[in-house]
Amino acid sequence: MYKYLPPLKPLRAFEATARHMSFSLAAKELCVTQSAVSHQVKNLESFLGMSLFIRQGKHLSLSEKGGQYFSFIQRMFISLDNTTAKIMGSASGVTRMAVYGSFAMKWLIPRLPEFRKKYPEIDLRISMLSEEEIDLDLLGVDCGICLGKENTQYQYHHLLTEEWFPVCSPQIYDEIKNNPLAESLMKYPLLEGDHQNDWQKLFDNLGLTFDKPPVYHYFSHVILLLQAAIEGQGIALSSDILSKDDIDSGRLVRLPLNSDQNIGIISHYYFCFTKDRMKDLDIKTVQNWLLSFFK
Repeated sequence: MYKYLPPLKPLRAFEATARHMSFSLAAKELCVTQSAVSHQVKNLESFLGMSLFIRQGKHLSLSEKGGQYFSFIQRMFISLDNTTAKIMGSASGVTRMAVYGSFAMKWLIPRLPEFRKKYPEIDLRISMLSEEEIDLDLLGVDCGICLGKENTQYQYHHLLTEEWFPVCSPQIYDEIKNNPLAESLMKYPLLEGDHQNDWQKLFDNLGLTFDKPPVYHYFSHVILLLQAAIEGQGIALSSDILSKDDIDSGRLVRLPLNSDQNIGIISHYYFCFTKDRMKDLDIKTVQNWLLSFFK
């Protein structure tokens, strides 16, 4: 049935060697001798009829075909490992959910105790997303909270749509609250994150112009720039989901805009899972709990 299926042991030896770029480190990981790993790799090369590595003395590198094969085999191993973890997890009442770090820290984590108190039978485990595009299989999770609807294999449920707005510390707000917005944005540094054109979008959509360029302070993550805003280091762009608790507690203040002003920076959050999990009761419970906050 599987005419070209290679043997598993040589595949494992090849994947470990290519990942470490070392026969000795691969042998240590697999708990076998270095010669055994080398022998298994040679068996795979013989099966494929090609060299997977370029050996130059003690230096080891992947051949062109070897690099292509390693990329595929590693993804396959990751997917197999994660799928096995999910199957074992579902059998033990574990539900794994991937979320963006900013969403988790500013909204989800403060509300997790409520979920765990209400649904003690569900072991909800949180993983952090670092990219906007989500791959549930590679992440080894059952569900996720993502921006946008990219994958046709996933079931999506809209949670909320948010518009971003300027925020600052109470101390800064007291100094600029009577000023026009353009003047306020020139008085303090503008805190910039991953999306380095968001402030420019605000300027364009509100028709703001300046005699000289604003001062920017850059941060690699929205969590960092929001903390900088709380510390009074400048003015940031945020949304309700990321700053509601800080605004309610008085750590941040939302800069008011005129009723006809729309800065045009929108985020759409979705709860997603693979379509074959539509009847999973634990995922359904997590989904309904999330939706209860955003009706």
